[in-house]
Order: sequence, then C-alpha cells, then structure tokens
Amino acid sequence: MKKRLKSIFPRIVMHSLSTALLAAFACYFYATFYFGLIVDFSEGLSKWIIFIVFYKNCFFAAGIMSMIHYLLKWILHKKGILADLLSGLFFSIATIAFVFYVLKMKDPVFKTPDAQLFVDFYKGFLMPILFFPLLAWFTLKPLFLLKTVSENE
Repeated sequence: MKKRLKSIFPRIVMHSLSTALLAAFACYFYATFYFGLIVDFSEGLSKWIIFIVFYKNCFFAAGIMSMIHYLLKWILHKKGILADLLSGLFFSIATIAFVFYVLKMKDPVFKTPDAQLFVDFYKGFLMPILFFPLLAWFTLKPLFLLKTVSENE
C-alpha cells in the first residue's frame, strides 16, 4: 500500500500542475480576448496577477480532483470504468454548482465607468472560466492515468 501511494502521489502532483498550467493559460487568453473585445473587468489588476491567482486555485482544485479520482480507482479497483464514471459525474456536478453560485452572487460594483456599464456581462464572462479546470483535467488525464489491478492482469 505504501509503495502504491508513493507511485501515485507524484502523478497526482504532476497532473495537478499541468492541469493548472493549461487551465490558467486558457483563462489568460480568454480574459485577454474578452478584455480587448468588450471591456476590462480587471479593475487595474495586472493580468499576470490574475493568471497567478487562477493558477493557484486550479492547482488546488485539480489536486482534489486527482485525489478523489485515484481514491475511487483504489476503492473500486475491480471496476475502473465505474470509478471514472463516478469521478467524472462528481466533478461535473461540482462545476455546475459553481455556475449556479456565480448566478446567485451579487453584481460587483466597478470603479471604472466602462466596466460599470457592462456589469451585466460580468457573470457571462465568468461562467466559461469555471469549466477550464475540468476540461484541462480531463484533457490531460490520459497522460497520468494509472492502470488498476484488473487492467494489469
């Protein structure tokens, strides 16, 4: 068990780091495109500061997603497909829950007049960003997938 845990932990960390990097770059390019197209919602913050904060949050989320996935793979080692299905379902439900959280949150008050005029677009700007960690995690999952006991036989 200890040997198996030692082989899984580096994969979880690498999967989380690469997922966070891919999602953060997608967020950065999306925000840069959106800010140039409609309005800059950053309120004077550097886009690189936003990138770093999003990277940190994505790393945390991807780490939790990876740990849950590998825990399910370990618990349901005879049924790896069921573990994949349950973890995908759980992560999708969590992402949709964050969308409803964004919809229910109060509209922010921006200091710049342009951003205040477009405050109705802010939630629409945020919602696609919520899906970037999930999409990046599923995109990179085959690179870090561990074979279960039943798949090794």
